[in-house]
Amino acid sequence: MDDMSDYARKAGDAFAELIATVEHLRSPGGCPWDAEQTHKSLRQHTLEEVYELLDAVDSSDTNGTEEELGDVMTHIAFYTDIAHRENSFGAVSVAEKVKEKLIRRHPHVFADAEQLTDSEEVIDRWEELKRGESGRNSAVASLPSSMPALALAGSVQRRTIKAGLRWPESEPYESVFTSIDGEPDEQAEQRAAELLMQAAREIRQAGIDPEIALRTAAIALRERVLRAEALAGEVPLAELDESDRSRVWEESATN
Repeated sequence: MDDMSDYARKAGDAFAELIATVEHLRSPGGCPWDAEQTHKSLRQHTLEEVYELLDAVDSSDTNGTEEELGDVMTHIAFYTDIAHRENSFGAVSVAEKVKEKLIRRHPHVFADAEQLTDSEEVIDRWEELKRGESGRNSAVASLPSSMPALALAGSVQRRTIKAGLRWPESEPYESVFTSIDGEPDEQAEQRAAELLMQAAREIRQAGIDPEIALRTAAIALRERVLRAEALAGEVPLAELDESDRSRVWEESATN
């Protein structure tokens, strides 16, 4: 970009040096362990590094966040070096593609699209553009099943509701959740944590793994949304009129 700042240029130079360091480590005469790594062998290590980063962020640990971000960047350098040696892709193509995606999905910043001032509108446009790029109208197909169960459940439910579908169709715990309303944020979060801990404890006492149970329910909801989308055809669920959306949602429960 023509208006690249000095900070961006220095960051690019620093990342280039990281790429070169990893390239040296994985070359003949470098580190045997580094050289034998593959995308699959790095998977678990990458997951651990991301969780360590999240721990540092949650703890407001600035130094820890800086260090863990470096570890995550090192993994990016490893993945791209492996791919570069296989002639499939590399750090250059990865950076260029994600830059192009960011520009393409922010037309209100980089193009002449209508300016957006509300973050929810930004999310809606991002999802709309994403569906257009993929050629799919699905609101949930891109969610990976390997997400932690609670994160998966939250994402599926958020997208289900945003599509205009009736979820949940019944609210047996409404009184529990209304007890959170009106409390200060920290108290509400603590109350929510206590409810989740209590639910997990009672579920385990019943001999059920709460992670598996929640994942199963989240995937079942995602599959139902996919069935509803298939019934809707080329029209996104959110763009159907209320009667048609209710119809396909009802039909998706039995198909």
